[in-house]
This record gives sequence, C-alpha cells and structure tokens, in this order.
Amino acid sequence: MDKKLKLYRVTLRGMTYNSTGVAYGSSYVIAENSDEAYKKVRKFLDENDLGFSKDRELDKVELIADSYRYTDTGCLLHL
Repeated sequence: MDKKLKLYRVTLRGMTYNSTGVAYGSSYVIAENSDEAYKKVRKFLDENDLGFSKDRELDKVELIADSYRYTDTGCLLHL
C-alpha cells in the first residue's frame, strides 16, 4: 500500500518572525500525519540547538494539501 503523504504547515510558539534570515517557527513539512510533521521540525531544531525550548513548543499544525486523489483539503499534493 502506498503511503498517503500530506503537506503541513507547522507553527511554533516562537521564532515565527525574523528580519535577517529564516523564521524557524513556521515550516512546511511533508509527512503522513500531523504528529510526524511536528516531530520532524522539533528534531531539526533540537539537533541544531536553535531557539529556546519554550519557542520550540507547538502552536498549531495546518493541513495544506494531500496526495490522496479524493481529498477534502481542496488542494492536491503532487510528489
């Protein structure tokens, strides 16, 4: 069975604005589910020691697109 991948926007409590570089608090992630999407972002931030731990906490995860043809998101993800 093929994995049904989805595109998520993961927003953290901090690091969402940066005038000089990347705003690490807002990321787009391809994953199977919302938990996996947040874990990917958190792992990257932890490994690179970016921001404070309180800034790495999850604020929200939004489903943007789905690779499944009959999606309710209104947007198809092509891989």
